[in-house]
Amino acid sequence: MPGPPLRRMVPLMQGWLVWLFPPWWRRRHGAAYRALLEGTSLTPSTVIGVVEAAARAWADPRRSGLTFRSASALLLASLALAFGFFAGWSAIARQGSYDTEWRVVQFVTIGYAVLGLFVARRGHRVVGTVTTAAAVLAFLCQMSILMPGWQRADLPIRFAAMWFMALACWAGYWAAYGVHDPRRHPRPAG
Repeated sequence: MPGPPLRRMVPLMQGWLVWLFPPWWRRRHGAAYRALLEGTSLTPSTVIGVVEAAARAWADPRRSGLTFRSASALLLASLALAFGFFAGWSAIARQGSYDTEWRVVQFVTIGYAVLGLFVARRGHRVVGTVTTAAAVLAFLCQMSILMPGWQRADLPIRFAAMWFMALACWAGYWAAYGVHDPRRHPRPAG
């Protein structure tokens, strides 16, 4: 039997585990799942199982507001922005004319922030939030607001570039497979 400090920690941990699920899932199933967790001992395998279930809930295609048209537009916009981002940064890295390239990169990061807000509005809050955060991070680093002398420590810019490429892949997946997932359009029984 756990001691008094640990006994107080268990309900807190159960609340954290339920919090891992998306808001729509918590509204629908949160109280029942919390009651189920109260009747279960918190072992490492239980925690891993809850984390896996939460990941599946976040990835549930039925909650997506993306259509084939919006996913295709997202793919084309993210590819165009990626081209502008890499073209601007490659010219800056080669010590090219800064004025034009700085403006291109600033415009592209603002475009990515808008894409992130669009994706979040369509039900993919994690992808949208990380995209918007990566765009803001790249913009602030590029302006030397967040990190003066970004040439010495370009890790935030590299993270943003990798995330922007991953966003294009993610949008391509949704355009090709995600919008056609049979779980999004369940057939009536019978």
